[in-house]
Amino acid sequence: MTEISRRTFIGTTAAGAAVAAGLPGTAEAAARDARQGSIADVKHVVILMQENRSFDHYFGTLNGVRGFGDRQATVLASGDSVFRQPDRGRKEGYLLPFRMDTTKYNAQNAGGLPHDWDTGHSAVNNGAMDKWVQSKGERTMGYFTREDIPYQYALADAFTLCDGYFCSLNGPTDPNRLYLWTGTAGPGVDGTTGPWTDNTPVTNNPVADWTTYAERLEQAGITWRVYHNPDGSDDRNGDYDDNALSYFKQFHEFPKDDPRYINAMTKWDLTAFDKHCKDGTLPTVSWLVAPYLFCEHPNASPDYGAHWVNTALQSLFSNPDVWKHTVFLLMYDENDGYFDHVIPPFPEPGTKDEFANGKPIGLGSRVPLWVVSPWSRGGWVNSQVFDHTSVLRFLERVTGVREPNISDWRRTVCGDLTSCFDFAKPDYSVPGLPDTVALMAKADANNGLPPVELPAEQSMPAQEEGRRRHRALPYRPWADVTVDRTTGKVTCTLTNDGSVGYHFTVLPNIAQPFTGTPFTVPPRSSRTHVWDAAETDGRYDFSVYGADGFVRRYSGTVVREGQDDVAVPSVTARLRQPGRPDSATVELELRNSGGTDVAFTVTPNDFAGKEQTVWVKAGDRTRLAWRTDEGRYDLTVTAGTGTRFAQRYAGTVHAG
Repeated sequence: MTEISRRTFIGTTAAGAAVAAGLPGTAEAAARDARQGSIADVKHVVILMQENRSFDHYFGTLNGVRGFGDRQATVLASGDSVFRQPDRGRKEGYLLPFRMDTTKYNAQNAGGLPHDWDTGHSAVNNGAMDKWVQSKGERTMGYFTREDIPYQYALADAFTLCDGYFCSLNGPTDPNRLYLWTGTAGPGVDGTTGPWTDNTPVTNNPVADWTTYAERLEQAGITWRVYHNPDGSDDRNGDYDDNALSYFKQFHEFPKDDPRYINAMTKWDLTAFDKHCKDGTLPTVSWLVAPYLFCEHPNASPDYGAHWVNTALQSLFSNPDVWKHTVFLLMYDENDGYFDHVIPPFPEPGTKDEFANGKPIGLGSRVPLWVVSPWSRGGWVNSQVFDHTSVLRFLERVTGVREPNISDWRRTVCGDLTSCFDFAKPDYSVPGLPDTVALMAKADANNGLPPVELPAEQSMPAQEEGRRRHRALPYRPWADVTVDRTTGKVTCTLTNDGSVGYHFTVLPNIAQPFTGTPFTVPPRSSRTHVWDAAETDGRYDFSVYGADGFVRRYSGTVVREGQDDVAVPSVTARLRQPGRPDSATVELELRNSGGTDVAFTVTPNDFAGKEQTVWVKAGDRTRLAWRTDEGRYDLTVTAGTGTRFAQRYAGTVHAG
């Protein structure tokens, strides 16, 4: 537990570069190992939660993820893309994402933005996603590219990046860290304080009092430790008060020789972590906590954070017997004030354990999560919905120790991370990663550049070219509408035929207030959303958004029963060969219940397909099969009736 000096710290990376070039003995060690080909092969889980970065802020331009090129993104009430955030201070009236160019500006040390409970909720605006600039300031739209943060991009290319991972609470650091260590921001199943929505619980004010997951591990005889330096004298050696176990009064009251106090409250720095990796004494569960300078808080540098991450990884890589049994999970506690375009799932009113001060606790905005392990190598992306409690649920799978503080709603909506892995096909190789010593030097030089400036002229950023392999998910959502011409009611049935829960958000596009209505649908169940067109002059227009690029939009005018002198178009869509992304099709039944012929036009919005026009005679119907593109589809059906009839279908078919 010796103090890690700057010289030792930098030297670790230099040694790591040699390891990255090739790991002697890895193949031989793998051959000797009797693998289970399952999660039973995981002997160590290492967790590092960094500070305050959103997914779009870091990875909006990475190829193959839900970033700036997302054609299934939310459409605002104005009809603009969610990326055109309203901004009264601009002549255009909106602000697009803009690069925080580290070659021109001091973007490595740009500083933080408001990231409290109130501004977090106002930015997301109940799923409307239209008040980011108003709530957070114009720098909310700033982002980095591969050139700016090469290590983070290289890690995504080498392992698995999750683009559906959300922070647990739409607010600041400390309550999100409480979720990582305990599954709740209070009071839990046995506590008396909380839920906390601000940074009241801190080391010097340990007001949290419910049972933590570390205590449950201790009781079960599972080894664990927090690697941090609570007595650091400066920003290079401290822990930035980011060890959430120190927010609990019981950890201050444990005897100094109690293993719970020793493992949570005393100094175990990266030197100790390196030693335990090399000598094979790494515990089953390790939480790492970085000093301020290396935590990637916007007032600190992504490149310094990369160096700390790399130092820990090189320690794991240095021992083949440890590496081949380890999962390293790297994420961020919250998004600071930085924009992300994906609607966070949020609970329905009255959901147990999920509201505070009249507002939904979460989910908060997307943040990056890398899954680093031999079973997640290869530059994959995973789009399942996860949050910080998903880390605990993965630990449940590894250790068998259950965390009762996780709410039923989160267990329904958020996965357990297992879809990120292919345990039958480990890859023990170690990737070459950028030289982080050189990156730190670049960050230091960045301090001499001027502050980040807003662009005088705007253009939408482009994502990198190329696709990225997607992990198969247990999702099978669907939605479609029926129109009752007698009552004017338009009923949308939201169906979940998958093996896990699925969350839908419905947004009206006309007439009604532009605010989201959440629907959480358990596996193999359905819910309905009803639009009463009798109250909106016969018009209806609403959208449905869900995880993994799922979109529906239904628009038109209800033609009343008995009005038979016009065409009456309708569409019913079905998925054929679900579970077969290579051959799945969306089958469209185009029906005309009116008295005149009608032309339907089917237009691709994304992926494969060519525009087609199909005439349907009065009182007739026809079917059209739309082939998916490796399981992905996005098409709109319109009808030439003057009733603004349009139905959009977008989503993903997964194997299984």
